[in-house]
Amino acid sequence: MDVKLSDGRGLRIDLSQITMLQFRSVLDPAQDAVEGDTIIGKCVGMTAEELGALPLPDYKRLVRAFFRKAREPLADPKGPSESTPA
Repeated sequence: MDVKLSDGRGLRIDLSQITMLQFRSVLDPAQDAVEGDTIIGKCVGMTAEELGALPLPDYKRLVRAFFRKAREPLADPKGPSESTPA
């Protein structure tokens, strides 16, 4: 679990659900907020509408966790591991 919402739901953020181009678009200040929510939502299995309906502290908690995880995507012990030459 990467983030826990106030209603007790635990969400795992799966960055493998988005492309690098989609991630870059989330960083674009000109990006439409709904499109950004759609991209972040893909990582947690929620729609943009579901993200928009979250209480503000939950939304902020989720977005903070998303960017924290995106800074170190290979540090996820549950994610696919890097292969090393034999």
